[in-house]
Amino acid sequence: MISTLVLVAALGGGLAACGPGDKADKAGGTSGGSASATSSAKPSADDGDSYDCGKPPVLPAGHTMIAIKLERDAASGFEAQKAQPKCGPNDWTYGGEGDSQHYKLASDAKIELALSDGPKHPKSVSKDDFDKHVDGCLRNDYNAVKQPFSCYGNIYEITQNAKGDIQTIQEIWHP
Repeated sequence: MISTLVLVAALGGGLAACGPGDKADKAGGTSGGSASATSSAKPSADDGDSYDCGKPPVLPAGHTMIAIKLERDAASGFEAQKAQPKCGPNDWTYGGEGDSQHYKLASDAKIELALSDGPKHPKSVSKDDFDKHVDGCLRNDYNAVKQPFSCYGNIYEITQNAKGDIQTIQEIWHP
């Protein structure tokens, strides 16, 4: 089972480890007041396929996790599923569930991508750089995604404005 999850994660199959509390803002706290769930992620004694991750992570009010599934369109949008936490061998992971919805970036959206060195210092990027990153990751084209970035399963934490457009979007890093 572990090798299957590793393969799925490596191929961008919609699982991304780490919770919303794994990123820190510039003041040293958690970005957006996100909570995290910590645990040993040890297999339970009952069947060997179950894991004890503790309580699932809880996002702050107004925050949503999404799994981008289809490339964005010319109107600054893309298709994504809401991502739900699942307990696995690497603690809590997120995976898209249900029908895809269309999401659009606000004209003044704050966009941050995870750096390859970990979740502590996401980097603000332009919409064009975000588009290139998402396109490369969705195609599993790791030549298109250059350091200091990498692909982490296309999982993002978002907030939306009153019109429903994405106001903030931050890629979720995982090892």
